[in-house]
Amino acid sequence: MTIPAAKDFWAGVMFLAFAGVAVVTARGYTIGTAGRMGPGYFPLALGIVLGLIGLVLLVRSLVAPGEAVSGWRWRPLLTIVLAVVLFALAIERLGLVLSLIAVVIASALATRESRPVEIASLAAALAVFSVGVFVYALRLPLPIWPSF
Repeated sequence: MTIPAAKDFWAGVMFLAFAGVAVVTARGYTIGTAGRMGPGYFPLALGIVLGLIGLVLLVRSLVAPGEAVSGWRWRPLLTIVLAVVLFALAIERLGLVLSLIAVVIASALATRESRPVEIASLAAALAVFSVGVFVYALRLPLPIWPSF
């Protein structure tokens, strides 16, 4: 069977995989109701929405023409995965600001088109935004700076 829009097909598979993870995660928590949401409500709702998007993309990929997948580009894929792992390992020791700056720099290595000014401005904006939202607005107990 030939898939007319392979990019949409693989995007749909990715959305369905993320949906599966969200729904399985939500199973371990109380769902609650729309009026009194439990900790599992949002992951379940997110999983359902992602699953619907994935199904739409899968069906669309089978009926609509589109671009073929030329091949896997392993360098960007592995670079982004390693950047996320770097963030997870660094957040407690380096704090939110330095971890985000490190992740932005590491992620920029995924493409040769990144420019230092863009990387620096993105890192600074992301750090300021994240500290404002997660630390001050949501009051999450995240370290902002390193704790040596």
